[in-house]
Amino acid sequence: MTTMTIGELAKKSGVSADTIRYYERLDLVQPQSRSKAGYRLYSPESVRIIRFICNGKDLGFTLAETKTLLNIKASKTTTCRDMLGRTKDKIAQQRENLKQLNRIHDLLNNLAEICPGGDMPLTECPILDYLYPKDKELE
Repeated sequence: MTTMTIGELAKKSGVSADTIRYYERLDLVQPQSRSKAGYRLYSPESVRIIRFICNGKDLGFTLAETKTLLNIKASKTTTCRDMLGRTKDKIAQQRENLKQLNRIHDLLNNLAEICPGGDMPLTECPILDYLYPKDKELE
């Protein structure tokens, strides 16, 4: 089987060597062996693993969740039901994230609409008032 250095793996997988080292520290990918000079040597499967990690990130999975998914993939006993369950959990989580983002979006729009803009002094800025409210108890 052919092996590749971290630089070759980085090029083939589309991530930096630093990212690969980070993934190693998280035990997501490991070198297959080391060269006589001590260089990390990776198998071709490492490219697929890194692409798996990147694709998981694209779907909103955290690195910890991706590690779990890699363990599920490697398991002889897990089923499609297990993957579907994880996916449905992620869908529910992303639905909540969307609700929160929509609330933030609406609040920002409201603040932008009521801000007079222009050369008004900051003491008249409702955006700043929201971020740094006047506390009557401190006055």
